[in-house]
Amino acid sequence: GVRAARHPGRRGIWNARDVAVPCMNYVGEWAWDLPHRMSEYPLERVVWKPPTDEAAEAVWMVLRPGYLVALFVAGWAIDVAVFGRFRIDYCTVLGVAKDEAPSPQRLGILAAAICIALGGFRYALLYYATPAGVLWGVLFSYVMAICGLFVWLPPPIARRVRWRVPLARALWRCVCPDASREVPFVEVLVADGLTSMAKVFFDLSLGTCVATSAVADAPSGLLPGLPGGALFGLPEAAASNATRAAMSTPVRAGSLMRDSLKECARSPLPFLAWASPFLIRARQCVVTSRHAPDALARDLQRVNLLKYLTALPVIFFALCYALAGPSISWLVFGPEDFEALWALSAVINSIFSFMWDLVMDWGLLQPTDKPISTIGLRPVLLFRGITSFYYISILCNLLGRTVWSLRWSPQATVFLGTFYLASLQQGVEVTRRCLWNILRVEWECIKKNVHRADKHFPV
Repeated sequence: GVRAARHPGRRGIWNARDVAVPCMNYVGEWAWDLPHRMSEYPLERVVWKPPTDEAAEAVWMVLRPGYLVALFVAGWAIDVAVFGRFRIDYCTVLGVAKDEAPSPQRLGILAAAICIALGGFRYALLYYATPAGVLWGVLFSYVMAICGLFVWLPPPIARRVRWRVPLARALWRCVCPDASREVPFVEVLVADGLTSMAKVFFDLSLGTCVATSAVADAPSGLLPGLPGGALFGLPEAAASNATRAAMSTPVRAGSLMRDSLKECARSPLPFLAWASPFLIRARQCVVTSRHAPDALARDLQRVNLLKYLTALPVIFFALCYALAGPSISWLVFGPEDFEALWALSAVINSIFSFMWDLVMDWGLLQPTDKPISTIGLRPVLLFRGITSFYYISILCNLLGRTVWSLRWSPQATVFLGTFYLASLQQGVEVTRRCLWNILRVEWECIKKNVHRADKHFPV
């Protein structure tokens, strides 16, 4: 009552300053006391300097998805800024209310907050937890973040994150689509974004497998009671023998992580998680084809379905390549053969996807009776005056679709290493998707005729 009398302009009992000031004081005190804590911390338990790199690689494997999500959020912030700059009514084609659309500033703050939280979370856990504890801590934080999209929040907080309602609804509809109607464009856009982050699901599944097998039959104080590696299709003896060594020394911790990574990389579940976004998008194509207005639209949806199915051989041959060896007698071909089939299927998928991007998703390279002054573009361009942007986007999309070929480049592999090369490839794919979203939404606005003549020119 006293606070309301002194500050009549305030509404409710929630105030950002009342929450931020104590939090900042606590963080400042913790940071001030951190050098003293580090000086008393035993150096033999510092897990970010193991004799081998397996523990650090396993930790970064579960941290990488969070940074990729932050990159995607930052890319969508740029997309929203571009839409606002050129007055592209993206809210209408997405079916999102104006108050549910986040601003670029808030999206940028969210991306920065994710990166800072991941960095601080890793820094704190690596000093006070074992490698398996770090993995489980990061995975638990991801689960809590996902739950934050669906659980109830206090009204003052919920009003500031209204964008989570359409996002949570679209994510849920991607998993459980409504088969009685055509799939809305917002769900298609979200599912396409999930396909670009398919390796995120692979990393999360692989990291969960490593964390589970690393703590199976662990000694007291090392996350006891968790299920063993057999939950992920691993031999129970492999997980049990590895963890019986205990993690009493960094050498044993690195050996444990090395064995866990080796076994989990041969498990089929991470590859099934890799394929799940493509299966989700393929199911959307089937649902949309059933409600197509004419035969041509139905056939196009079937061709689109075939495009997403071409990603499955890539994943299958990658799994066969991981399994190939003398221990697997039922595989007819050797590792070199499966690697060649893996590369061939990736080439087919990349060419198919690239041409579909240009013709169907962006509306380019289509025959028209109207005279156009630009080669290969549309008669209607919402980004008029910067036609070079379209050609640059085509080139960047081609590079993003073919960046996977760096895996077979000896120079790139030696210079970056396998892990950092995979991180670069995933980051490039997320960036390509953010660029793809701009022209995809623009083409959807043109098809639905939600643009006006004055929106053809920048403000």
